[in-house]
Amino acid sequence: MTATTWLDHPPAGWFPLDVMKSGSGRKWDWCALMINVDPDDFRTRRAPTAQEAWVRIPGKHRDKEAAWEALQDLLQTRH
Repeated sequence: MTATTWLDHPPAGWFPLDVMKSGSGRKWDWCALMINVDPDDFRTRRAPTAQEAWVRIPGKHRDKEAAWEALQDLLQTRH
């Protein structure tokens, strides 16, 4: 088993799979699960084993949709 990798910024060329809450109780933030392989290739098993990382999404977001949009904005500024 490998250690969980947490990043503050999404790596260039990586792909988001999902966003979810991180933390407990009243203190929680949003994070994104990202992989270094195109999800379409990963699903069809044409790609090698993917590396994964959790990326913190900066800011406070009310729901999953808002967190996903914030992640998309963050990814657009990286490219």
